[in-house]
Amino acid sequence: MNHTQTIKTLASQTNESIHTVECITKSYENYCDKNITRYSRKHLTDIVEFISNETLIPVETCSKVMTQFFKLVKKELKGKFFK
Repeated sequence: MNHTQTIKTLASQTNESIHTVECITKSYENYCDKNITRYSRKHLTDIVEFISNETLIPVETCSKVMTQFFKLVKKELKGKFFK
């Protein structure tokens, strides 16, 4: 799944605009650059707080999109390794 497909899928699954999802995923990239060892789902609270502060998008929206993002990544990885 490429970047565009990922964004469209997340927007569809979360009922958020493509623009909102793009802002959140871009901010997640920034978070990962600054927190190289704290990028996994177990740090979701910190990730969501960072994204919300950076984008001014409500925490609930960021949480919804990022939760779905991690589910999508997990599903895609399983599909690649366990065909």
